[in-house]
Amino acid sequence: MRKIISIFILAGLFSCMPEEELPIKDMGAISGYFIECYCIPGEPYILNAAKILPLTEMIDPGAIVDLDVSIKADSVIQLVPVPGAPSFLGNYQHMTRMENYGIDSLFLSILTPEDEHITAKTAVPEAIEISSYTVSQTTNSVSITFPTSRNPRQNYYIFSMQARKSDQDDPILKKETIYMDLSDHTPGTSIEKTIKCPQIEQADAVFITLMRITEACYNYQISLYEANSANQGSITTPVPLVGNIQGALGIFTCYTKDNKYVLKEQFN
Repeated sequence: MRKIISIFILAGLFSCMPEEELPIKDMGAISGYFIECYCIPGEPYILNAAKILPLTEMIDPGAIVDLDVSIKADSVIQLVPVPGAPSFLGNYQHMTRMENYGIDSLFLSILTPEDEHITAKTAVPEAIEISSYTVSQTTNSVSITFPTSRNPRQNYYIFSMQARKSDQDDPILKKETIYMDLSDHTPGTSIEKTIKCPQIEQADAVFITLMRITEACYNYQISLYEANSANQGSITTPVPLVGNIQGALGIFTCYTKDNKYVLKEQFN
């Protein structure tokens, strides 16, 4: 029987990420914890943690998680449990905002009640900026241009858009996302990317996000997508998550972003 782990993937990182049911295999000796932490320069530190049940390998969203969590940046930041926070939804935080400059790496250290040590390291990507953007009702598309980094290891991106209509209970008509590995592209050049979305025709605004992510984050997001696809009524072998945490499942990473909010009056 296929083993399933059900988790909520937070929109805190990617608003394009839906609630997923993710198949996991080959857990081996990995600790019974699932961790997600997406650090963003200029924003507070937030970490999501949940326990994995030992027999069913299902995440228990109601289980109390008692961890000693710290992140080393320019100093050691001790994350604390958030009273009353929904389980796994930002249940460890520190309201200190991550510095925008001068930090190139972050280190995660977690001590569990079982005396296990969970660790991870992530690079801090360079800042990212959308050079130009257009929203076309004629072609129902969003196009952006942006400069790639001169460092190939910095050339992993997520480009997403939301077509929005404000007079609805759920204002998001449609989300579309593309993941980009441009590590083999000529560094330090301008790139143009386009997303097609028929719902732009009905939208009164479009929200655009470009993120520069780490290679580990790119691999993790691709494995999330493949795991979810494998679980869509398929009998294929489940796809393992490709995380970067030692001693647990999940991801510890950092990304930079640039957002644009385009009203209908600005559409082409």
